[in-house]
Amino acid sequence: MLAELALRALTPAEPLARRFGLLQESVALWSRGLRQRRAWADHHARCRKLVAEIAAALPSRRKAVILGSGLVRDVPLDQLCRQFEEVVLVDIVHLPLVRLRLLPRRNIRLLTCDLTGAMAWLAGEAEGRADPLADLIADEAVDFVVSANLLSQLAWPVADWLEDHPERAAMLPADLPARCIAWHLDDLARFRGRVCLISDVEMVERERDGAIHDRLDLMYGVTLPPEDQSWPWPVAPFGEAARDREFVHRVCAWRDFGRSRAAHKPASD
Repeated sequence: MLAELALRALTPAEPLARRFGLLQESVALWSRGLRQRRAWADHHARCRKLVAEIAAALPSRRKAVILGSGLVRDVPLDQLCRQFEEVVLVDIVHLPLVRLRLLPRRNIRLLTCDLTGAMAWLAGEAEGRADPLADLIADEAVDFVVSANLLSQLAWPVADWLEDHPERAAMLPADLPARCIAWHLDDLARFRGRVCLISDVEMVERERDGAIHDRLDLMYGVTLPPEDQSWPWPVAPFGEAARDREFVHRVCAWRDFGRSRAAHKPASD
């Protein structure tokens, strides 16, 4: 607890990141990741292996962009730094632990960004959604983009905020959490370079006898093309969030999201 409090105090963060609880969530994720290092090891290894395979096969490796870089546990950072001229880590919070880890690496750039593009709008500080990735999308040197376990994380802060601020919520679209997911998918499709999408898409709450207590669609009804591969991620094993229940997420991955989306886009679109 003391370590978490100290980390929160030492982390530079935009006011909106604090207001929407994203600094607190980043610190909590760091803490949970330490406690569940073994339980999460296979998930992180699968993510790193997938990204490494795609990166190694690219014909051009000028700039790699990691969206939702977080604690950089799910991308092969050393390999990317060796292979690419520049690596850009994009998130709304960059913890000091991450900043220290990156100090020896000269070709990494940190970019602080609200990837929903909607938080200022939610807070009444803007009249609509911003385009959070416009500059990176326009950068012709971006050869590789990874959306790393980010997609589901775009919706819940918005959903929580709308629930806690009903007066403001009445002036906004009711399906805004789903729109944040759909907007990110649209943003990814605008990149000219190769895009790898990795995201948890469903949460299953299971009891010790195997009975399923609940299922939650983390995509809020947004349709995705068929994935290339998937695996379980025990986000909260028994005892983490509840003594006799575990929370397991289904993670899906798309090696070339742009091609997958184009191949399964309805003809009417």
